[in-house]
Amino acid sequence: MQVLRRFLVGYDGSVQAERALEFAIAIASQTEGSEIHVGYVVQKPGGVPDPIPDELMASLRRTGRETLMNAERTVRKNLVEVAVHLEAGSPGEKLLELAGRLKPDLVVLGTLQHSASEKLLGTVSSYFLKSREFPLLIVP
Repeated sequence: MQVLRRFLVGYDGSVQAERALEFAIAIASQTEGSEIHVGYVVQKPGGVPDPIPDELMASLRRTGRETLMNAERTVRKNLVEVAVHLEAGSPGEKLLELAGRLKPDLVVLGTLQHSASEKLLGTVSSYFLKSREFPLLIVP
């Protein structure tokens, strides 16, 4: 059986993402040398024309960095190694690309309700399931 040491958590600061992060911490804290990578994706707001104004993008990135700092503090309090990653684009695509670079033993995601077809899992979770590239834990 493979020991889980490297985790990728998709994180946006939501209640669902907090639960996913807490779950990853609980697993990681059981194995010495574990590391949690927290990924936040800045996404273009709906209705904003291309290109995104620089001021808006700067504000979105600042919010992302603040959100990641909160997650980083939470992980560090539990004495687990942590790295944070700020990406921009489609959350599903960017988190999958990040997973491709990091090669995590487990991807941990929370669930959100979006369209009827993605009500159960959420768009990012569905994206990872379709890729079938990485072990995935979906935390309700």
